[in-house]
Amino acid sequence: MQPGISTYLFIEDRLDLDRLAALRRQGFQRVEILALRPHFDYRDRQLARELAAWLRDQESFLHSVHLPHCLEFRPDRFLTPLSIAATEPHRRTQAVDEARRALEFAEMVPFPLAVIHAGALEDGYRPRHLDAIYQSLEILVPFAGDRGVRLTLENIPNRLSLGRLGRFLREAGLADVGICFDAGHAHLEDDPSDQIAAVGERILTTHLHDNRGHRDEHLPPFAGTAPWREFLQGLANSGYDGCLLLESRGQGTDFQTTLKSAREACGRLEDCWEAVSHAVAKEE
Repeated sequence: MQPGISTYLFIEDRLDLDRLAALRRQGFQRVEILALRPHFDYRDRQLARELAAWLRDQESFLHSVHLPHCLEFRPDRFLTPLSIAATEPHRRTQAVDEARRALEFAEMVPFPLAVIHAGALEDGYRPRHLDAIYQSLEILVPFAGDRGVRLTLENIPNRLSLGRLGRFLREAGLADVGICFDAGHAHLEDDPSDQIAAVGERILTTHLHDNRGHRDEHLPPFAGTAPWREFLQGLANSGYDGCLLLESRGQGTDFQTTLKSAREACGRLEDCWEAVSHAVAKEE
């Protein structure tokens, strides 16, 4: 099992080679880059080429790119939300266009997966929203595939829960689209462990962070109330053998302290994973 981390850890700072190298030195084997401006300005071709040149030499360090879910981030503010479930054509087109711009990074450095939100927080679970997602994916799936990237839909705290997400993908015949299991978002839903069982074969990657069950806090694993053993047990039972990828956020301390805390949380996840995997193997 590969320990991974998202650059969401330092979302308020700009992504650069020093930060990426620090993640590597800390022992993380995989990284997900958050394509969110100004953290990572994927439209800046010079910056993209500089990062890509370093990543190409890092033995598959780049695990995934999180496609943009807003046009710009400011401290504690996501400006101009983007949603592939938007029912207004111009908003859906805007979301698809930004996703394609971020996916063009794969033309400079290969990565296997891209994560995209299954709509926005306000989007419902109605035929018109599902139709909008389908229309968006009709464009994005081949665009990503032509660049060697497989799309994964992330469960977020809206009406399209993890279980409903799996049902939508099955009924829509979208066999090439996977799921990014977001543990923090699942913790805000009812019976998330049962939902893992329903979609397990679709889960291709993870976002592992914690909260206290009331709002999306992006705490390090084990800092909130999420049932980590149950989550990992569900993943192990489903046959998941991919990356355990942290998506926690720095808690106001300096970068090195934040990074060390993230690696310690990842170590606890790895220990818990080993325990549940051993238990699953014994049952088999």
